[in-house]
Amino acid sequence: MGIVFCFLPLLLTVLIFLFGFKEKLSYLLLAALSGLLAVFPVSVIQFFIPEIPFFSSSPLLNSLLKSLLLFGLAEELFKMIFQLPLPKKNLGMTDFFFLALTSGIALGCFESMVYYFDHLQIANSRGAQLLYGRIFARIFTADIIHLCCAGLCGLFVWSVHIKSVKISYFVTAVLLHGIYDFFAGFQNGFRYFSLAVILLAAVECRVKYTNLKNRTEIT
Repeated sequence: MGIVFCFLPLLLTVLIFLFGFKEKLSYLLLAALSGLLAVFPVSVIQFFIPEIPFFSSSPLLNSLLKSLLLFGLAEELFKMIFQLPLPKKNLGMTDFFFLALTSGIALGCFESMVYYFDHLQIANSRGAQLLYGRIFARIFTADIIHLCCAGLCGLFVWSVHIKSVKISYFVTAVLLHGIYDFFAGFQNGFRYFSLAVILLAAVECRVKYTNLKNRTEIT
């Protein structure tokens, strides 16, 4: 039951794009697979790269740098790389954008599943309820930041496809993801700044989608 709960956002996303926007199921499943595959190289990097020693005397700066490099750059780089093979022929920008969003939510759901299994062994009857609550919270935080940043990466990939490269879209995804993880790592009130980053990511995703779509229509 816990695994189903972890992947509920992905299921809902696929159903919305499939029946609400008439996207092809095969393309949506391929996009979901690209998000799942991106998890593995990211996990290897985050597991094997040691603590960055240059800022060990400044824990705050060390935490920010790790968030930007290991979570921001590494995750968004591989999200973008695994989006490159997604189909583009006979698709419009919006269709590809939906595939990018599906890829991002798939990665977020997989991370939630890993989180679930990591904590399952210490969950009892009461703890299990608490665990489900934390996964529910991830749906509205980590899953959404993955969704938005993957959308920005997808817009960057599309800009490359139409030969109007917008590297700022990818850079924005890296910065937003890294800053989100930086604030989410706090155990005090500063962690709530991560919610503001999620909102900013959603706004940036919408603005850059609109800008690129307008440019596409003009050209």
